[in-house]
Amino acid sequence: MVAQFLTKIDEEPNFLTNILWSDESRFTNDGVINRHNSHYWSDSNPHWTKDVNFQVKWGVNVWCGILGDTLIGPYFFDGTLTGNKYRDFLNNEIPKFLENVSLEQRLRIYYHQDGAPAHNSNIVRESLTEIFGVNWIGTYSPEIRWPARSPDLTPLDFFLWGFLKQVVYITPPVTVEELKNRIVHACESIPKNMLLKVTHHEVLKRMEMCLKWKCICNSCL
Repeated sequence: MVAQFLTKIDEEPNFLTNILWSDESRFTNDGVINRHNSHYWSDSNPHWTKDVNFQVKWGVNVWCGILGDTLIGPYFFDGTLTGNKYRDFLNNEIPKFLENVSLEQRLRIYYHQDGAPAHNSNIVRESLTEIFGVNWIGTYSPEIRWPARSPDLTPLDFFLWGFLKQVVYITPPVTVEELKNRIVHACESIPKNMLLKVTHHEVLKRMEMCLKWKCICNSCL
């Protein structure tokens, strides 16, 4: 997979900035960051939040996307993410999010998703093909297949979720609406040059390192 990506970049120098990287994450009121799944990238050492004890735990499921220097979303899912919910999101919400993207760039977009069960249902894969043709990247995508466990390569995993949670959890949120508002404001606070650096230079550097050191499974190479 990494070799495919690097070949694609040689063929299309702007390939990385045309990928709409997407992912979901769970934000809760207790301010806990899952350090195993959230890989925070920064020029300086991040200060992770500490666990806080709450008698009642609640939270929201958040989708975000990054396209070049633009953060798309957030979108909040109600309850557990299922194939039907995700398909409806792709069909009804993604077109709205892309309204401000030029038609020229929309025609070049590659939609990326990880291997979450809801992403891999047949109805979701059919919708992705209807919307993006062969230009989508996932576990069962038609051209470039994404490995099931590769958080160190995706900018939402190694950068975005850690950045947002560091901002959101400065103090514990009291209500769901407050939590959502903090997430929205945190998304709006990210500079475009930081997003571009993450989606282009940092992703490329990580892929080149994986290929050089063969530090992930052979199927990824």
